[in-house]
Amino acid sequence: MIRDAILKDSKELFNLESSIFLKDDFGLSLNSFYYHIKNNMLFVYEKDKQIIAYILWLKRDKYYRLYSLCVNKNNQGQGIAKELLKYSFGKLAFSKYTLEVKTTNTQAIKLYEKNGFSISKILKNYYPENIDGYLMIKE
Repeated sequence: MIRDAILKDSKELFNLESSIFLKDDFGLSLNSFYYHIKNNMLFVYEKDKQIIAYILWLKRDKYYRLYSLCVNKNNQGQGIAKELLKYSFGKLAFSKYTLEVKTTNTQAIKLYEKNGFSISKILKNYYPENIDGYLMIKE
Protein backbone atom coordinates (compact mmCIF):
# COMPACT_ATOMS: atom_id res chain seq x y z
CA MET A 1 0.00 0.00 0.00
CA ILE A 2 1.27 3.46 -0.89
CA ARG A 3 0.22 6.49 1.16
CA ASP A 4 1.34 9.94 2.22
CA ALA A 5 3.89 9.93 5.03
CA ILE A 6 2.78 11.26 8.41
CA LEU A 7 4.90 12.65 11.24
CA LYS A 8 4.79 9.43 13.28
CA ASP A 9 6.54 7.68 10.35
CA SER A 10 9.69 9.77 10.83
CA LYS A 11 11.67 7.37 13.01
CA GLU A 12 10.83 4.35 10.84
CA LEU A 13 11.81 6.32 7.72
CA PHE A 14 15.07 7.40 9.33
CA ASN A 15 15.89 3.79 10.27
CA LEU A 16 15.18 2.63 6.71
CA GLU A 17 17.30 5.45 5.29
CA SER A 18 20.17 4.65 7.64
CA SER A 19 20.14 0.96 6.71
CA ILE A 20 20.38 1.69 2.96
CA PHE A 21 22.51 4.82 2.78
CA LEU A 22 25.10 3.87 5.40
CA LYS A 23 27.95 6.05 4.16
CA ASP A 24 26.02 8.57 2.11
CA ASP A 25 27.00 12.20 2.59
CA PHE A 26 23.48 13.21 1.56
CA GLY A 27 21.66 10.88 3.98
CA LEU A 28 18.61 12.34 5.70
CA SER A 29 18.55 12.92 9.45
CA LEU A 30 15.56 12.28 11.69
CA ASN A 31 14.85 16.02 11.78
CA SER A 32 15.02 16.11 7.98
CA PHE A 33 12.20 13.58 7.79
CA TYR A 34 10.05 15.72 10.12
CA TYR A 35 10.74 18.71 7.89
CA HIS A 36 10.05 16.94 4.60
CA ILE A 37 6.82 15.35 5.80
CA LYS A 38 5.55 18.81 6.73
CA ASN A 39 6.85 20.69 3.67
CA ASN A 40 7.28 18.35 0.70
CA MET A 41 5.76 15.26 -0.90
CA LEU A 42 6.86 12.06 0.79
CA PHE A 43 5.09 8.81 -0.06
CA VAL A 44 5.66 5.53 1.78
CA TYR A 45 5.17 1.95 0.68
CA GLU A 46 3.91 -0.29 3.45
CA LYS A 47 3.89 -4.08 3.61
CA ASP A 48 2.60 -5.94 6.66
CA LYS A 49 2.27 -2.60 8.52
CA GLN A 50 5.97 -1.79 8.03
CA ILE A 51 7.43 0.90 5.82
CA ILE A 52 9.68 -0.86 3.32
CA ALA A 53 10.20 2.01 0.86
CA TYR A 54 9.67 5.71 0.34
CA ILE A 55 9.99 8.40 -2.30
CA LEU A 56 10.63 12.08 -1.54
CA TRP A 57 9.81 14.90 -3.96
CA LEU A 58 10.75 18.56 -3.54
CA LYS A 59 8.31 21.00 -5.14
CA ARG A 60 9.77 23.75 -7.25
CA ASP A 61 7.90 26.52 -9.11
CA LYS A 62 7.33 24.57 -12.32
CA TYR A 63 8.46 21.03 -11.59
CA TYR A 64 9.15 18.42 -8.93
CA ARG A 65 12.65 17.21 -8.05
CA LEU A 66 13.09 13.63 -6.92
CA TYR A 67 15.30 13.96 -3.88
CA SER A 68 15.37 10.42 -2.53
CA LEU A 69 14.04 6.96 -3.37
CA CYS A 70 14.75 4.16 -0.93
CA VAL A 71 13.70 0.50 -0.87
CA ASN A 72 14.55 -1.96 1.91
CA LYS A 73 17.32 -4.35 0.79
CA ASN A 74 15.09 -7.40 1.28
CA ASN A 75 12.46 -5.94 -1.07
CA GLN A 76 14.64 -4.61 -3.88
CA GLY A 77 14.03 -6.00 -7.35
CA GLN A 78 10.28 -6.48 -6.75
CA GLY A 79 9.06 -3.44 -8.72
CA ILE A 80 8.40 -1.30 -5.64
CA ALA A 81 10.46 1.66 -6.89
CA LYS A 82 8.55 1.55 -10.18
CA GLU A 83 5.24 1.53 -8.28
CA LEU A 84 6.33 4.52 -6.20
CA LEU A 85 7.30 6.45 -9.34
CA LYS A 86 4.02 5.63 -11.08
CA TYR A 87 2.02 6.59 -7.99
CA SER A 88 3.95 9.86 -7.71
CA PHE A 89 3.30 10.86 -11.30
CA GLY A 90 -0.43 10.34 -10.72
CA LYS A 91 -0.48 12.33 -7.47
CA LEU A 92 1.85 15.16 -8.46
CA ALA A 93 0.45 15.65 -11.97
CA PHE A 94 3.16 18.02 -13.18
CA SER A 95 4.61 18.04 -16.67
CA LYS A 96 8.25 18.14 -15.57
CA TYR A 97 10.30 16.12 -13.08
CA THR A 98 14.05 16.14 -12.41
CA LEU A 99 16.57 14.13 -10.42
CA GLU A 100 20.30 13.67 -9.95
CA VAL A 101 21.92 10.25 -9.89
CA LYS A 102 25.49 8.98 -9.69
CA THR A 103 26.81 7.95 -13.10
CA THR A 104 27.93 4.72 -11.44
CA ASN A 105 24.42 3.79 -10.27
CA THR A 106 23.44 1.87 -13.41
CA GLN A 107 20.50 0.08 -11.76
CA ALA A 108 18.85 3.38 -10.81
CA ILE A 109 19.60 4.93 -14.21
CA LYS A 110 17.85 2.02 -15.96
CA LEU A 111 14.86 2.37 -13.64
CA TYR A 112 14.56 6.09 -14.35
CA GLU A 113 14.95 5.65 -18.09
CA LYS A 114 12.22 2.98 -18.11
CA ASN A 115 9.99 5.52 -16.38
CA GLY A 116 10.45 8.33 -18.87
CA PHE A 117 13.55 10.13 -17.62
CA SER A 118 16.43 10.91 -19.93
CA ILE A 119 19.93 12.15 -19.23
CA SER A 120 20.07 15.90 -19.74
CA LYS A 121 23.50 16.82 -18.45
CA ILE A 122 26.64 15.43 -16.81
CA LEU A 123 27.31 16.99 -13.42
CA LYS A 124 31.08 16.91 -12.99
CA ASN A 125 32.29 16.01 -9.48
CA TYR A 126 28.74 16.38 -8.17
CA TYR A 127 29.14 13.69 -5.52
CA PRO A 128 31.91 13.21 -2.94
CA GLU A 129 35.15 11.57 -4.06
CA ASN A 130 34.87 13.29 -7.46
CA ILE A 131 32.04 11.05 -8.67
CA ASP A 132 30.07 12.54 -11.55
CA GLY A 133 26.31 12.67 -11.62
CA TYR A 134 23.63 12.87 -14.27
CA LEU A 135 20.83 15.39 -14.30
CA MET A 136 17.83 13.45 -15.60
CA ILE A 137 14.57 15.03 -16.73
CA LYS A 138 11.10 13.72 -17.51
CA GLU A 139 8.83 16.05 -19.49
